[in-house]
Amino acid sequence: MPDSTTEVPELVQSITRPRTPARIESFGELGRGGRLGSLGKLRNLGRSDRPVARQRFFWAAVILAVYLVEVAFRLYLVRGEVAPSVGPDEEAYLVVARVLAGGSVTASPAGVVVPGGYPLLIAPALAIAGNPVTAYRLVLVTNALLSALIVPLAFVALRRMRIGRRSSLAVAGTVGLLPPVVFYSQFAMTESVLPSVVLAWLLCLHGLLTDHQKRQDDRTQLRARYGVGFGLAAGYAMSVHDRGVVLVVVSIGVLLVALVRRWVPSRAALAAGVALAVAVLGAELLAAYLQQRFSDTPPATVGQFALNGLLNTSLLGRSTGRVLGQIWYLITSTWGIGALGAALCAAVAVRRRATPADRVVSAVLLITVVLVAGAAATALPEDHRLDDNVYARYLSVFAPALFVVGVAALYRLRRTALLRYAAGALALIGVCGGGVFLLAGTRLRHDLFVLWGLPDSSFLAGDYQTFHLVRTTLAAVAVFAVCVAATALLGRRRGVRSAVVLLAGFAVAATTVITVEISEPQQVPRWLSMGFTRAAGLHSGDRVAMSYSLPWVLKCEQPFELYQERMWILDFRRAPVPPTADVAVLPARRGAPATSSWPHVPHGWHVAKVDRGEGFVVWRR
Repeated sequence: MPDSTTEVPELVQSITRPRTPARIESFGELGRGGRLGSLGKLRNLGRSDRPVARQRFFWAAVILAVYLVEVAFRLYLVRGEVAPSVGPDEEAYLVVARVLAGGSVTASPAGVVVPGGYPLLIAPALAIAGNPVTAYRLVLVTNALLSALIVPLAFVALRRMRIGRRSSLAVAGTVGLLPPVVFYSQFAMTESVLPSVVLAWLLCLHGLLTDHQKRQDDRTQLRARYGVGFGLAAGYAMSVHDRGVVLVVVSIGVLLVALVRRWVPSRAALAAGVALAVAVLGAELLAAYLQQRFSDTPPATVGQFALNGLLNTSLLGRSTGRVLGQIWYLITSTWGIGALGAALCAAVAVRRRATPADRVVSAVLLITVVLVAGAAATALPEDHRLDDNVYARYLSVFAPALFVVGVAALYRLRRTALLRYAAGALALIGVCGGGVFLLAGTRLRHDLFVLWGLPDSSFLAGDYQTFHLVRTTLAAVAVFAVCVAATALLGRRRGVRSAVVLLAGFAVAATTVITVEISEPQQVPRWLSMGFTRAAGLHSGDRVAMSYSLPWVLKCEQPFELYQERMWILDFRRAPVPPTADVAVLPARRGAPATSSWPHVPHGWHVAKVDRGEGFVVWRR
């Protein structure tokens, strides 16, 4: 973050506090020379407080209005969505949410128990819904409410960087429209909430490290509050996704260094440490509870995959290419503004004149990005998907923070400094793009192209069937160059306003086009998700055993689509049918009678339905 020696206000007051010419320390300053008596002082104080209260109410109302507009925009984009379409991730979170809402345990579509932090937020939607369609739509409403929280948080971050209220509000609204922020909220995925959690984590860290201009006791108490928020945000992130483990590790390191360097009062550091410990304990207890409920399902082993990949030196080139690819995607998906933010953070992190809060938060942001990229690079399997080399999803949670810093640079830097940092941003884009081309060149041409995994690059390249590294890079650089040129040529006031208008319009266009070209085709109701239950003759109360040999998509979707029922996925040749199951679904054999689908059928089972077109046989007991 840029240099700042000014007071960092409290979280709520930073949104609404008006600019006052001076701080009034006592009533005596109101009536110098005896012009006002005691009653006059009190009356004058009351008059001065009324405009302050009105301004606070006004700005709070304006921010709330922008937030609601952002929510409405998200809901409009998903108005036709009725079923999950990104398997097995969506279905896995929905199944866990159903259990947390008091529903029955069923098969985990992912084959492992996923973290419960995000399902905990959407569980109320499943608790009040009576069918999967209504439940999924309520989940999307929840996602919109969670995703739009990035707007007030971005506003606070910009105010801390001494950007005016009107400008901060305009930029914060633009941040809320970015495709990396909106796209994933259109699905039941953790990225609906994680960007806001990450930005809140960074803001609380900045507040914890800042020496506020208050009385000593008030300063310590305020910093302790920020410390509690810092610890809780990191611990909650751990309960949401494995990336949260990186936030917890970084948080522990920051607290230890801050104590050694005496950047933080011991009471505030203790509050942060206790909050972090409590949140981590809560995450572990939630994971243990879910593991106990899903006793037949193994826990996730992402951490072990990451460790194995890190220790395997033969994969060093592949992992390095993946790290560069993820960073390249992050900075191009923010059209170079994120790269400018990264360049500024790197400079502030090593600048001795910067405050400890600015230096530490800048360094923490960059370190966390690299660590998450490294963990993802080693943990992702070798499944020959092109997007594994330029993975978009895992670093998308840092896009708002880097974008905010990048736009603040447009406002704060003089022309020469801006051009210097812009050159650094272009160098970062070039190094990452060149590294990806050299280390993953053949894989970018021959691996499987998955459109859902490459939304931003497909939009920038204008091609939704093929990946284009160079074309995507040039498009992002063009948007970035226009913003920098406008700021440099038109001046910081007119130029930055023009750049923000351009970015806001481009964000709306990009998000809308990506929804039409990528999200909506994913969300078109398919027979497997919407018609199987009816075609198979399943009804409320059925307990279904489904064969491993059935189509993968069907096995992913049905644990959620069978909304009130219990489901198992098993190999009928090796595993016995659960004693409580009363329905079995197996693949039909072509040109053979239906009874041949289950050669060693136990006594008491009979064929209830055959669908040769879709290739399944339903047995009942």
